[in-house]
Amino acid sequence: MSRVLVITLPPFAGGVPAKCRILVDHLRSKGHEVTVAYYATLSDHPDLVAPSWKPWRRPSTLERTIWNGVPAVAVGCRFPELEFPYYLPSERWTRLIKAHDRHIAVGGTVLASYPLVVAGVPHITWCAATMIEDRQDRRRAMPWPRRLVDQGLIGPVQARMERLILADQGRIRPVSGHTARLFQSMGAGPCPVMPIPVDCERFRPPAQPAPAGVVGFAARLNDPRKNLGLLIDAVAGGADLRLRLAGDTPQGELAARLNDPRLKGRVELAGELSLDQLPGFYAGLDLFAIPSHQEGFGIVGMEAMASGLPVVSTRCGGPEDYVTPGETGFLADDAAEMAAILARLAADRPLRAQLGANARRLAESRYSHQKFAAILSQAWAECWGEEP
Repeated sequence: MSRVLVITLPPFAGGVPAKCRILVDHLRSKGHEVTVAYYATLSDHPDLVAPSWKPWRRPSTLERTIWNGVPAVAVGCRFPELEFPYYLPSERWTRLIKAHDRHIAVGGTVLASYPLVVAGVPHITWCAATMIEDRQDRRRAMPWPRRLVDQGLIGPVQARMERLILADQGRIRPVSGHTARLFQSMGAGPCPVMPIPVDCERFRPPAQPAPAGVVGFAARLNDPRKNLGLLIDAVAGGADLRLRLAGDTPQGELAARLNDPRLKGRVELAGELSLDQLPGFYAGLDLFAIPSHQEGFGIVGMEAMASGLPVVSTRCGGPEDYVTPGETGFLADDAAEMAAILARLAADRPLRAQLGANARRLAESRYSHQKFAAILSQAWAECWGEEP
């Protein structure tokens, strides 16, 4: 079996760590020795990086374990405040790459694969979005001085790195057809889709359905890409709807909007939930909504479908692969349309039941771990000429 290096972002919260863990667990089940290497951010590992205001410091690494004993290495860099140095080649990355014989990059964008491209090693890149798609909402939320630096320096450098990666012969596997089409429009070669799988045994329809009109969403709620305000407005506009949210506590304007008098007594904050707690969260919902501006895939949407929930989503990219209007859910353009759809499904129980059953069947047939294993096996064979 192989020594596999998985390069990714900090594996603590969000969709990328979730899909990275799925991949690592699968590879370990096949007998591979897997190490996760991630770039150390200024916020997560301030002692491993050398920001511009501490030029005397030498970047370093930290060995640790994550996810029930998986070896992991946090890799520091200089000038982490500029972000793109996370991906630049260094002695630390070179040592890790040379110590392994199979390499996979897992990220929101393709940028995590940059050290592999520079090293010239065959690799697979499993990613969710283009650089600008992943960044535009966060850029709008930045204070104006940071936004100017981002637009004038960080963004252009990262865009150049992205172009170099897309021109390379690495095996790029986007999580959705939406992202694959964007990459190909940017000049990339064939980009077969490798969706994020869902555990259909862990996430199942509950024995007893939840009360009608309980709408849920799970995410990093303060991330501007998640566009939580749209969902708040939609539920506030439907008198028979209730809202359950899982994730970090809404702050600032979002917290103020949740105090809307129209929502009094109709909002529940479940907090940040572990993987073992999520099935219970979905079991308490009648409907699931995705209000996002941008989603590479939206793994929570597929977990909801496996749990027998119809999904009502904005047209935000990845969910359009699995939210088929009138079959597994509906797509909405704004808060008013989402409110109308949610109210309709809360009232029309036969339609809601049919959509939920269709959603479960889709999760089983197209997004199972068995399907994922077959797609990964094909990508592995194309990259290294062997079965994983």
